Amino acid sequence: MEKEIQFHDLEKKVYNLVCELGCTIIKDILENQDKQLMKNRDKKEYRHKGYRTNTIKTVMGEVEYTRAIYKKGKKHIFLLDNVINIDTIGKISSNLAEIMLKSVVNTVSYRKSAMEIKSMTNETISHQALQQLVWKVGKEIENKENQEIKLLKNEKLVKGTREISALFEEADGIWFNLQGEDRKKANEKYKKQCEKKNIEYNPKHKHKTELKLHITYEGWKKDSKRHELVNKHIIAGMMSPKRLGQLRNARLYQEYDVEKIKLRANNGDGATWIAKIATSDTICQKDSFHIQQEIVRDIKDKKCREELIKIIEQKQYDKVHNYIENLKYELGGEEKIVNKLKTLQSYLKNGLPRYQDILQEQGRELPKAPEGIEYRNMGTMESQIFTVLEVRLCSGRKAFAKKGASYLSKICAIYYENIGEIEIEKIESVVPIDNGVEEWINEIEENVRRNKKMHRADRKEIDSYQYAQGALIEITPELKEVLKLSESTALMYR
Repeated sequence: MEKEIQFHDLEKKVYNLVCELGCTIIKDILENQDKQLMKNRDKKEYRHKGYRTNTIKTVMGEVEYTRAIYKKGKKHIFLLDNVINIDTIGKISSNLAEIMLKSVVNTVSYRKSAMEIKSMTNETISHQALQQLVWKVGKEIENKENQEIKLLKNEKLVKGTREISALFEEADGIWFNLQGEDRKKANEKYKKQCEKKNIEYNPKHKHKTELKLHITYEGWKKDSKRHELVNKHIIAGMMSPKRLGQLRNARLYQEYDVEKIKLRANNGDGATWIAKIATSDTICQKDSFHIQQEIVRDIKDKKCREELIKIIEQKQYDKVHNYIENLKYELGGEEKIVNKLKTLQSYLKNGLPRYQDILQEQGRELPKAPEGIEYRNMGTMESQIFTVLEVRLCSGRKAFAKKGASYLSKICAIYYENIGEIEIEKIESVVPIDNGVEEWINEIEENVRRNKKMHRADRKEIDSYQYAQGALIEITPELKEVLKLSESTALMYR
């Protein structure tokens, strides 16, 4: 303390010192444990074959330690790795991996995330390493999704038991620019289309694709000023409508007793793929934001726009078509204006009534909301799209490979579904399998085998003669038929 020192510098130096000390402690614990295992091992079963050095990146810095390698039969193993569950993704500890993934979600690029991690931990991570981690974890999530779909198809998924009155669904997508091999493929396809249609090829043409987002929730938190969603589940990624629907069904099946749901409502922008994922008993409606957006896009006159929006808000849906039809003449009847109004007519042809209106038309009552939950007008998707996807994938000038965007979106979905938490352990956990049906079938098959065996044994005993009530009697063909009948009856009851 002879020289002046700034607290800011002091804090950094102490932090680095403590982190170095922490890495040394972990190294000593691991190596001492390895020595104990070496002393207590079965020397005949585990033949010592030398030492290997391993390095793990942690929140405190790199931990480099040495552990013994053994030969068991034809395999080489590390006893230390088997005894201590060193939870890593590659060479990165799960704690550091979780911090890295959270940082990726909350920053606008991999490079900025790498800088943030360097300032938050005592570890230096490159932006390439961050990208590789996202791809690895994203692939893990995708594999788990495939497993859920497969188990549901094979009727081996564990059925949920929670009972709810209503389930709300919303879906939308964002478009992003392609890069790398995906962009080259899209460009080649575009070239062929230009040649086929005999139109000029534009080398600066941007190639985009859609990333889908789907949410389900049980309602809105009662008396919440922010209209918080209750038990929100998010699905995101590059996938077909069919696969998205299958994954949605698998997720719902694991949590709810789906047959007990009285109301299912779907809110979307009217895209074809959203209609495809709706079940037969789902009430579909168009999102209010997109309805107004389409009206503003196709009607330039402000007064006319406001009048049409007012008609829809007053639920006078039967007047919409005629109002737009009259506008074709009132606004001059120009071809450009008429074509836009025709587009608007087509868009507003269906999906205007809210789920409450449709229930009323069908003579059905709105189910009673559970305690602490209320049922409101749907329309949260634009907020979800912005928060979950747009902030990370569309801020600034961005382009992604299809898989890269899909994997990143899945991590974003987990982060926002779990209110700012990402747990590697949950991501890597195995999907529970319901073996009840299989065990039941195995039991039936075993009973059938046992009964057949008993039946064969009985047939051997019943040859040509048999004692009955102490008397030796002859088994006639007629009596054989009676015995067969009684055996079949007994077999059924067994």
